[in-house]
Amino acid sequence: MATQDSRIKIKRSTITATVPTVPSSNDHTDGTWIATDIYKGELFFNQADGVLWSRDDSGVVCLGGSASLTIASADVLTLNSTPITIVGAVAGYAIEVVSASVKIDFNTTPYATNLNLQLINAGADVEQYLAGTLDATVLQTAVFEQGTPSAGQTQIIANTDLQVSVRSGNPTAGDSDITVYVHYRLIPA
Repeated sequence: MATQDSRIKIKRSTITATVPTVPSSNDHTDGTWIATDIYKGELFFNQADGVLWSRDDSGVVCLGGSASLTIASADVLTLNSTPITIVGAVAGYAIEVVSASVKIDFNTTPYATNLNLQLINAGADVEQYLAGTLDATVLQTAVFEQGTPSAGQTQIIANTDLQVSVRSGNPTAGDSDITVYVHYRLIPA
């Protein structure tokens, strides 16, 4: 096993959708490197997006990302007609959800109809994850279940936002805020 016994930096970015790059040389002191270039084994954290990257023998790889979004009850009531982006598109990558959960901060009235909350790529035929918990009558945190596309459906689409929406029609009634938590990885397109 070959190892390198030296210090490698953890680079950071505060700019949304910044992805690290493979340098044109193996020497960061030769003047050819740009700010996003990383060595093999070096980490690159995009703190604006909460995404951790590294580089291996094949190139740059996404180690994972996380996001959360609190949605006010007024916006929950329009989630079918007006989906909300939880992870913005990254050029050249598809967003794959690894796991997700939703916390319902129950107020006084449960949501009544159209209770299937989903995580879906904009333009996809079927959701990546689904949770039918909008009718909670107590403070509740629940796990989303993975969706399954049929042979002719699209599910993970490159260069698109990951959105929170309600599967069919807007919910009725309901006055509780919700928070959606998602762990994901970016797959090269």
